[in-house]
Amino acid sequence: QLMRTEHIDEYNTKADLYKHIKTGAELLSLQNDDENKVFAVTFKTPATNDTGVAHILEHSVLCGSDKYPVKDPMLQLIKGSVYTFLNAMTFPDKTSYPVASQNLQDFYNLVNVYVDAVFHPTLANHTFLQEGWHYSLQQEEKSTQDNAKLSRS
Repeated sequence: QLMRTEHIDEYNTKADLYKHIKTGAELLSLQNDDENKVFAVTFKTPATNDTGVAHILEHSVLCGSDKYPVKDPMLQLIKGSVYTFLNAMTFPDKTSYPVASQNLQDFYNLVNVYVDAVFHPTLANHTFLQEGWHYSLQQEEKSTQDNAKLSRS
């Protein structure tokens, strides 16, 4: 359902805001004369601690999906696409999966892969073992005398 339409003069852009009736999901469509076709799926992912779960999930959902059950579909996209932007980003309050291309067919292919990745990820156990680990290093304090010995060696 179309909720609002505005024109953004500074960018010569028409902005249409839609809302999906069943889910409440919002879609913002921006139309202008830029050669890039851009699409992004963005989710609210507010952090409740410093474990990095949203960032781990950002990486994990891009490691295969129902339609594209390969280990690294993003690597395959990079090899065969003329994309102008292909990435994912985690912020303190949201995670975004943007893609862009100047070629319409390539753009639709990128959108297809990304939409399947974020809505139908395989999320295999081995993916979390690959993406969800960290080291906690504890550094011993050395005395100034020990550092001096090391610098003379």
